[in-house]
Amino acid sequence: MRVPDSQTFVPVILGGDIGTYSLAREFHEAYGAASVAVPAGTNGVLEHSVAVDVRPAGSMAEDVVVEHLRRLGAELKGDGNRPLLLFGSLDLHITTITRNRASLEEYFVIPYVPLELVELAALKENFYELCAELGIAHPRTHVYDAGSGAVPDDLPYPLIGKPSDSSAWVAAKFAGKQKVHTIQTPEELHDLLGRIDASGYGGRFILQELIPGGDSNMKLATFYCDPDGRARYAAYGEVAVEEHAPIVLGNSAAIVSGMPDAAAETFVQQGRRILERLGWRGFAMFDAKLDPRDGVVKFFELNPRLGRNHYYLTAAAAAGGRDWANPARAYVRDFLGPRFEATQLPSGLTVSREEILYSVLPAPLLRQHLVGPVGERAAALLKSGDTVNPLVYRAERHPRRWFYVAAALANQFRKFKQYPPRR
Repeated sequence: MRVPDSQTFVPVILGGDIGTYSLAREFHEAYGAASVAVPAGTNGVLEHSVAVDVRPAGSMAEDVVVEHLRRLGAELKGDGNRPLLLFGSLDLHITTITRNRASLEEYFVIPYVPLELVELAALKENFYELCAELGIAHPRTHVYDAGSGAVPDDLPYPLIGKPSDSSAWVAAKFAGKQKVHTIQTPEELHDLLGRIDASGYGGRFILQELIPGGDSNMKLATFYCDPDGRARYAAYGEVAVEEHAPIVLGNSAAIVSGMPDAAAETFVQQGRRILERLGWRGFAMFDAKLDPRDGVVKFFELNPRLGRNHYYLTAAAAAGGRDWANPARAYVRDFLGPRFEATQLPSGLTVSREEILYSVLPAPLLRQHLVGPVGERAAALLKSGDTVNPLVYRAERHPRRWFYVAAALANQFRKFKQYPPRR
């Protein structure tokens, strides 16, 4: 698929994962628009799609990406002044875009807050300081300065270890590297920190108490804030199943939307407080976990973008007749204006209450791993057919596209057999 010359604006999306495809699908659903996806290399998630023009950069190195984007910008604008909206699918992409804003704005409209605010929100030590200031629960945390070798003797093992700066973590190379590490003993911690220090990673590393409980204790919420920094739309979700293969550890494989209890209401209001305290603009997503020891939902992080699995928000909004809540419409409304998007937002904060099951798993596999109250809700939605898989888009026509979707679903059986979810 190539972007037609007649298309009045073009979304350009860094990345090549399900989140990239989901945003392209949302633009296609809202406007019939094709998006340009810029992964390092092409892949089945993006290929043969009616919604995606794939233009690989060859590398996600910052200088390579920026130069590639500038060439694309010149090509896509052509002789006219067609607006180009630039997005990122990962924290690394958002950092690249906002750090190079001055160079990229020659061609692109950039719908993200300034780099300073991205770092204030997304660097985990900054986020936990903000939670403490606002009295919002989060896990007990120690921040390790890479290369210092200094850690307290009273850390609460087992620990979770994760980078403060996930964008800088991409460049770190060492044996056994994972997205998130589980550390059982001081000896394991000493060994891991030695490998991290030797890798050249210069950021901070978060050491955090492990909150017990399985996948179904994980919570998330996606927010949209208007240009005045007010939260205007939110969708809450409870994770039914996560992925546990090392490269995708912690990504949600199945999410149930809705507002089932008072804890969900509290979580959304706390997320709203954080974002309005920051003066946020655009989309952000929170990850958290219910601590079974005290019944409190504890915040883990703020992602300064739409999450990989944000399509649960769009599906719930559509079920409630709120097409204006499609993220594509929000971006166009705020950054391109009424010439391109005339819908208006209702006053105040709208919270999605529709129950939809988002899943990238085949139904038989998902049923095997459903537990607890969240699992019961997911099973009921499976039975009623109130489900959505972002890759299953009826507008797609190419047979190779549908072959990939079928193969991706079948591959989940292999992955989950090798890396089963925690209970």
